[in-house]
Amino acid sequence: MNTDHEELIQLIHACLDGQATDVQASLLNSRLRGDAAARDLYLQLADTHSCLAVDESLWTDSLGSTRLPHFEAHSAPKRWFVWRPLAAVAAAAGIVFGMFCTSMVFGYVGPRVVEKMKAVFSEGFESSVTKTEPGLPREVGQWGGDEAHVVNATTAVKAHGGAKMLRFLSATHPGENSPRSQWGDVYRIVDVRGLAGVGSTVARVSASFTQGVVTGEEKFACRVGAYALDQDLSTLPSPMSHTWLQQNNSATGSRRAALKGTGRWQDVSVELPITRETRFVVLHLAVVQEQPTLKSGVVQFPGHFMDDVKMELLTRP
Repeated sequence: MNTDHEELIQLIHACLDGQATDVQASLLNSRLRGDAAARDLYLQLADTHSCLAVDESLWTDSLGSTRLPHFEAHSAPKRWFVWRPLAAVAAAAGIVFGMFCTSMVFGYVGPRVVEKMKAVFSEGFESSVTKTEPGLPREVGQWGGDEAHVVNATTAVKAHGGAKMLRFLSATHPGENSPRSQWGDVYRIVDVRGLAGVGSTVARVSASFTQGVVTGEEKFACRVGAYALDQDLSTLPSPMSHTWLQQNNSATGSRRAALKGTGRWQDVSVELPITRETRFVVLHLAVVQEQPTLKSGVVQFPGHFMDDVKMELLTRP
């Protein structure tokens, strides 16, 4: 093996290992630009490097010449390389140098971010749940809050998934004796002890809402919220209140969306950060009459439904 060939191999390995200097990158760029044999050698070594995998068929330029295939990182090496159009690579961080023609470049970018997802809770109301328990729950496995019942889908309102859904009935619950309320709130506690991964973990809570035909000038909205708790359930107050949750959580997230009244389901989601100290996440799902504002009295919802409540944990290094 001659010295020139050995130097080319060293340059290729330096780039594949993410150790190439600007000078080495420039030298390799020059070799690959004008030497087909060098390009073939690069592809052979990249393949054996076990960090690249063929992703697309061969490309051809406007003159009919064959270009190299598209490659993408397949595992999690220290550095990764991709072949992609110029517009995409121009936005990437790292060293970029031209290859073969101006419409194809070889890009060196940063470490690949691998996101891990874990589903931890899913409720389609197809189980034995029939209604919410009055007030906020203090244990895992219960739906609590204002009055709401699980109902079967009808010809007028079909479930988002399956055959059942939760119907909001009242902006209060038996025994609350609220003089004024426009919010219909339901809650659920999800156990996340030991589930936060290494790195940054967020809990993504989502739910689907719909409303039937509303007469008059009433306008309604839905809300998806969540509270992270570092406390053990035995330390929670009894009864527990929404105000206590707002004042004692370690993280919170909330999203509100107007209900359009088209009969179509609307998906709403929110994210909140959790840590290894987080023990529980309290889900807060609600519908609210926004207009007209009540001076007194409790809203009775004419036809508001929720389905497919989910929570996933997303961990990013």
